Amino acid sequence: MAATRRLDMVKLVAYAEFKTLLNQAAALEEALLPNELEMVHSLADKYAEAVDLDPFDVTAIEVILRNVDVRKGFRMDVKKDPARVIDLPRIKE
Repeated sequence: MAATRRLDMVKLVAYAEFKTLLNQAAALEEALLPNELEMVHSLADKYAEAVDLDPFDVTAIEVILRNVDVRKGFRMDVKKDPARVIDLPRIKE
């Protein structure tokens, strides 16, 4: 039902801008980490048709694109390097 709702022009422009960001992220598929790639695919499926945008989704795609840009300055291979692990010392009881 939500997919068939009409969007006003402002929301339609926001949707078009979001789709542009989503397409940019999809074009960078080789540079995405596995969780980022999963999120991009999920968002592409969710927003296949013009629907109201969730502000969290807009922020998520912006962060993914920013992270790819930040990683350019580091020697990271998303295929070979292990995922970041935070191993904090445990408190003895």
